[in-house]
Amino acid sequence: MHLLKNVLLYCFNMGLKVALFSGGKDSIYSALINWPVDLFVTFEYDFLGTPSPHLINLKKSIELAGALSVPIALLKVHKGSAMKEQVEFFRKIGVSKIIAGDQGVKDHLDYFAAVAEQSGADLEEPIWGAEPAELLKKETSVLSFIIIGVKKGLEELLCKKINRKNVDSFLKISAQMGINPIGEAGEFHTLVYRISDSDVYLKFKCKKKINAGDYKIAFLE
Repeated sequence: MHLLKNVLLYCFNMGLKVALFSGGKDSIYSALINWPVDLFVTFEYDFLGTPSPHLINLKKSIELAGALSVPIALLKVHKGSAMKEQVEFFRKIGVSKIIAGDQGVKDHLDYFAAVAEQSGADLEEPIWGAEPAELLKKETSVLSFIIIGVKKGLEELLCKKINRKNVDSFLKISAQMGINPIGEAGEFHTLVYRISDSDVYLKFKCKKKINAGDYKIAFLE
């Protein structure tokens, strides 16, 4: 009994390891680097002008989290108080480590560094500063994804599946289009549907494509 009590106290003191989660390739790959994780956290920002392709396809993201056997929390945050709400949430659930999938947007890095510091947690950004093409090759060596949202002018990429077999072709296409091959500037958004060497595989089809502000978004079924 004394040993069990010590183990429980140790686990409590260690805190939760959470991964910021969209269902996209960068968030999943970052989580896999730091596997296992205790919780996925998705934020819904109520003040963004363009609907999120990830939230529109939230059902599939939840299905992916379930396939990975990781619980998911969805937190809606509001303009002017987003960071405060995020910090309060992380403190309340006892987070010790936050994993994020930023590669090159400094504002994102600085923002979540501040969130982590105020939450009393460590921030892990495992893909920060990685060369985009090399990063995409590493990502597709362990996962496959579908493009679920694109900026106007990139419609031919919508619903395109990317994996280890066609990643070199996609890199050539992205170079021809003059876009970042991982979509770090928001050129496109993705959803992981397969993780190699595991049982994780989502069945889906692109049911409808809609215009939403400067984006075209696919609904997955």
